[in-house]
Amino acid sequence: MDLNYHYDTNHVRYELVSSHEGKQYNWLFFPGGPGLDSRYLHSLVDLLELPGNVWLVDFPGNGDNLVEEDYDYNKWLGLFIPAILKFENPIAVGHSFGGMLPLLYPELETHLSGLVILNSTPSLWLEEAVNYSRQFDLPDLSADMADFVTNPSQLTFQKALDACTPYYFHPSFMEGGKAVFKDIPFPYKAAVWGQKIMAELNYSAKWAPQNVPTLIMGGTYDCITPFTLFQKNLAFHRPNIEMVLIEKGGHFPWIEDPESVKEAFSSFVKTLN
Repeated sequence: MDLNYHYDTNHVRYELVSSHEGKQYNWLFFPGGPGLDSRYLHSLVDLLELPGNVWLVDFPGNGDNLVEEDYDYNKWLGLFIPAILKFENPIAVGHSFGGMLPLLYPELETHLSGLVILNSTPSLWLEEAVNYSRQFDLPDLSADMADFVTNPSQLTFQKALDACTPYYFHPSFMEGGKAVFKDIPFPYKAAVWGQKIMAELNYSAKWAPQNVPTLIMGGTYDCITPFTLFQKNLAFHRPNIEMVLIEKGGHFPWIEDPESVKEAFSSFVKTLN
């Protein structure tokens, strides 16, 4: 077993990626999907020299953090706060689905030292995604998505992911973008649960940070969770919240424009106490 892997009693997995000098923050990176193994975030954290410790967090059933076949993914909703409370000076960094989770917990206002939300949304996103993507000449993915919804399996899920690729990346980074998912475990059951639970919850942010230093980042070519969702939400227009749009970026903007993403993180670090 990798010596940098640590598990808690809930079988949440924490990978210690790096430690740097400076204030001992604990940066907790929560992946998207849901279900995509957090190791895809190595391509992001390897860019950054963040003060303190950098952790990648996988809930049970995420990626290759395996669980029993009938695992109840509703348990995830009760794991986020305990994961945060395990650390001193925690800073949550959530990508996509991982960025939606913290917005469900107003109590984080008194627990977090900082918050970073990457390519995520404060509300249900499908209608906005459809409207936003019309400005780009993108292929129709409805058939592959419908097949996955009707016949959910790892095979139909992979086909749906492949169909979504043009919606994730700047056109010039399509091939390089596909490498993000290469050999990364992404079990479909977590993804099915994620779509279902967000619909059942009629997902909408219950918390906009009032004083917690916050960075919200998006990409012009992200047609899955358009940055416009945060731009239109006035609750997130606050002096403690910095919004950064990566002009050449997609759903994984550190792939297309790593320097701009690195600069945004560097600026954010300067706002921390």
